[in-house]
Amino acid sequence: MYRIHACGEEARKLLLKEGGILYLHLEDVLQTLSQNYSLFIVSNCPKGYIEAFLQYHKIGKYFKDIECSGNTGLAKGKNIKIIIKKHKLNSTIYIGDAQTDCDAAKFADIPFVFASYGFGKVDSYNYTIEKITDIFKILD
Repeated sequence: MYRIHACGEEARKLLLKEGGILYLHLEDVLQTLSQNYSLFIVSNCPKGYIEAFLQYHKIGKYFKDIECSGNTGLAKGKNIKIIIKKHKLNSTIYIGDAQTDCDAAKFADIPFVFASYGFGKVDSYNYTIEKITDIFKILD
């Protein structure tokens, strides 16, 4: 096993055991959104990482599907396109907090919502939110 795969496996095990820190009101927002919108997760993470996170926090019920580089070996933008095609989506946005998210949304030719409360900076965006509940302002 390559070291990078071993690191990914250790991260997955740690997530199953300890979870992560959720943003304030995350589950309430997911519950409300999932009543009217199909929600998906696309990430550059290792295989099993998303599943472990969702399992620990018991929030997988809000998502229709997930995809990641660890599953496909593809970049985030290509994985977004896979989800769009697979689920026949015609009105899609991508929410993220890093330049890689912005680039992936551009590649997939969909609007990018910058979560400025997250970890990164971006050079452009279609919309910005300062806290997770701000997503409702964009969708109204």
